[in-house]
Amino acid sequence: MGETPIRIALAAGLGVALLGARDAGPAAVGTLYVAAVTAALVQYDLRERRLPDALVLPGFAFVGVGAAWSSSSGGGGPIVFLTAMLSGLAVLGVFLVLASGGGLGMGDVKLAAVLAAALAALVAERAPPEGEPVAAVAGAVGALVVGSLVLGALAAGIVVRSRGTGAARAERTVGADAPAADLPFGPVLLAVFWAVALGW
Repeated sequence: MGETPIRIALAAGLGVALLGARDAGPAAVGTLYVAAVTAALVQYDLRERRLPDALVLPGFAFVGVGAAWSSSSGGGGPIVFLTAMLSGLAVLGVFLVLASGGGLGMGDVKLAAVLAAALAALVAERAPPEGEPVAAVAGAVGALVVGSLVLGALAAGIVVRSRGTGAARAERTVGADAPAADLPFGPVLLAVFWAVALGW
């Protein structure tokens, strides 16, 4: 029962920070959706090691609506919609390749694509035309991808090391093997996304 007020407070806080600090326009619709589901996605991934499609997939629609709205209203022009869609597809492809090697689930892949598209729309809308919005978007989306992979690798290394110590101790005492590290990647993606979205 206590989780709902926490989710609402977090969503409201992220939304206010986005709209206030970043002076966001229509393209922020996708990012505001991400704010609304961030707490729920983190809880699901930590508890169940999965990211439900019911929370992730609507993000594509919200990003598309916000990007189209921004493009048609003259906020950032057609570049907002184009960069959002292309960024989402590019990151989807990259994460599909990474997932084929193991360690990432399809929920992580889909969430990464939604976050990349939302971030691209947000950055493209705010970037002045003379400031090369495509370069700004590439930098922001690149920061999301690289930052999440680096942070995820660091977290995995720490957990594997701590579990390895415990496994060695257990093997000496009862001959048990520790299970392989099963780390939720969704919280890492979301943490890096918000760091980039609010700080870019």
